[in-house]
Amino acid sequence: MISLLRLASASLYSRRRTTGLMLCALTLSASLLFGIEKLRSELRSGAYAALQGIDLIVGARTAPEQLLLATVFQYGQLSTPLPWSTVEMLQRQPMVRYAIPLALGDSVAGLPAVGTTAAYFDHLGMTDTGALVFRAGRPFESEEEVVLGYQASQRLGKGLGDALVLSHGVGPQSFTDHDTHPLHVVGILAPTGTPLDQRILLSLEALAEAHGGHAEGGSPAPVSALFLGLQPKAAALALAAQLNRQGNPALTAALPAFTLAGLLRWVGGAETALQVMAAFTLLVALAGMLAMMLASLETRRRELAVLRALGAGFPTLLGLLLLESFLLVGMATALGLGLVHGGLTLAAPWLQDRTGLALQSLGPAPGEGLLVLALLAVAGLAGLIPATLGARRALQEGLAPPP
Repeated sequence: MISLLRLASASLYSRRRTTGLMLCALTLSASLLFGIEKLRSELRSGAYAALQGIDLIVGARTAPEQLLLATVFQYGQLSTPLPWSTVEMLQRQPMVRYAIPLALGDSVAGLPAVGTTAAYFDHLGMTDTGALVFRAGRPFESEEEVVLGYQASQRLGKGLGDALVLSHGVGPQSFTDHDTHPLHVVGILAPTGTPLDQRILLSLEALAEAHGGHAEGGSPAPVSALFLGLQPKAAALALAAQLNRQGNPALTAALPAFTLAGLLRWVGGAETALQVMAAFTLLVALAGMLAMMLASLETRRRELAVLRALGAGFPTLLGLLLLESFLLVGMATALGLGLVHGGLTLAAPWLQDRTGLALQSLGPAPGEGLLVLALLAVAGLAGLIPATLGARRALQEGLAPPP
């Protein structure tokens, strides 16, 4: 086997120009395929990472998908606030470890401003303790203080001690600024690679002051939704069913992981389309390898015939030509994986500093192993045709002198 591997390597090296071109094409195609798989995996991991610490989302009656998008991904709006009595009722539930209120509807230069409590910083992080990590500063403690997500601080160009003014509405353009109540930055969060990086966090009292006073019913500000942490977590299903059946007030309780899985199924068609495009690109490269191997059979007739005359049987010649195919695709696969993961490893600090995108994992994507096996299987099928033809024709035509 070792001598066969050495012979296959020497044969490929003797045709190094065409082999090199074919290797480049296969490597680029493989890196595209692995890159799309890694991107798909990172997007899904980042989406689920945004749900850290959230067992249940409760808001006024709406679609669960809309509730999830508005509160976790800051997409869309919630027009109806929660009654403060409902907030207090949920806080008193024995299975509720913490209830984090969210007041939405304001922004700064298009970035969402979220009114909440200090519990937000204690429970919605990705550390073992559940706490959010600060790059600089501390949580807010008064009505004049605000905390910025990492990307928000970069886009606004704000640092500790800088002032900013809230604007009414969530769009990039606003005609109502709350300039009578400026806020001062006291903390900047470390990048998480989630929508949290684009948020501006302040207390409910600060949001109420910016709007000119307290809301009705004892609430510091109108609460759009609640993030609940439960103990045990399995209680989320029963509590969600109970709240969704409630009629007055009408509520929606969304199980975040279950709702997100449904949303990802909706966009699964786009993911599949990207994967199919990458697969077709790779198949074109494999077809080029097949064409190259078929064309080389004419120039290798005597080489194969000499090997046959020296005692190499049909299985040996077939194995030699198949091994060349596996070597070529194996090297392309290794180089493609190296390009994707090496590039991401080198670019990770730049991506984090420039865009706030923190990769959830620099390791292999879950589906990469299956892709490697599929590539090798297709390489075997692609190499089987020229291998069979070359092995069969070797003795019949190879020793005859050319006309």
